[in-house]
Amino acid sequence: MMLRRLIHQNPELAFEEHNTQKLIIEFAHGLGLNNIVTVGTGVLVLVGRNKDEPFVVLRAELDALPIPEETDYPFRSKNENMHACGHDFHIAAACWAMRRIVQEKRKGNFLFVFQPAEESGAGAKTIVEHILRWDCEVKAAIAMHVADEYPMGIVASRSGSLFSASCEVNVRVLGRSAHVANHQLGKDALRGCVAFLNQIYGRDWKEDLVWFGRILAGHVRNTVAGEALIEGTVRASDSKGVQDILVALQEIAKKVEEETELKVSVIPGAEYPEVKVDEKLLDVLRVVSQRNGFEFIECERKLTAEDFGYFSKHFPSLMFWFGVRHGSRVEGLHSSKFLPPDELIPVAGNLLTHLLDSIG
Repeated sequence: MMLRRLIHQNPELAFEEHNTQKLIIEFAHGLGLNNIVTVGTGVLVLVGRNKDEPFVVLRAELDALPIPEETDYPFRSKNENMHACGHDFHIAAACWAMRRIVQEKRKGNFLFVFQPAEESGAGAKTIVEHILRWDCEVKAAIAMHVADEYPMGIVASRSGSLFSASCEVNVRVLGRSAHVANHQLGKDALRGCVAFLNQIYGRDWKEDLVWFGRILAGHVRNTVAGEALIEGTVRASDSKGVQDILVALQEIAKKVEEETELKVSVIPGAEYPEVKVDEKLLDVLRVVSQRNGFEFIECERKLTAEDFGYFSKHFPSLMFWFGVRHGSRVEGLHSSKFLPPDELIPVAGNLLTHLLDSIG
């Protein structure tokens, strides 16, 4: 628990997790572990035989968020950042499991991955690329995420897509600027944005999502906007669904061009693959959870994106929610008051230990 408190007091943003990395390496060395690899600010700790044999991966994230903390925790953040997504808890629970596996000499080959930049930099992509260069077999990749959406004692997951595939998308509209007094000489890019968005929000995207949250257009109030940019995101159950939506957006753009004589371009950006839960690994989770006094429930797919999808793209994977709510109040992830209690760290750590033991 002391490790959690130190990390919680000194939260570091994506790719800046230098002190967090140092604390984890010191913890691993304290267990007599020396097979440690650093990847940027990330840490990979191999526990078991050697990396040439199949192993099970356990992922925990390192980065915090630029959110000032508003809890009464005695070990609250000392800076303007906060572990408002529970990553400090994930690290502590993973280290608890690591210690048990080492001290109890449990059989298996395990790779503990402490990954930077989950929140904003797709840090998983770099870590996975590093693992793939080893040219070794991964039996399974596992990740846990705390949530006060669920009460203590609940473990939740589902087979198939748990977190959505996502893609950032920009739409650029080019027209011709003119003074409003001579607006007939211009081509209004802002009007093209309205036409495009009306098409978007007038369509039923079923269980998927297309959303635009920002518009940049024109320069001053008394001119026709000569250009505009709409920034948004696409969410779907899998990467194919994302590509299908991008094709649909291109078709909408072409239709708006024909109607308005504007130039409308759809520009895809950063893309995250979906987090896919392997059905066999889910069965193991269900059995291990119930055997250790947890209630397992099937949950719905989230529209949020998670870069653990880079793991599930390449390896059989399992990700699950670990309930941390006490009482009825829900703060929610990324809240300045979100704080999973210390006393649940050994509970989560023991669950991870049994899960690794059962798979490894």
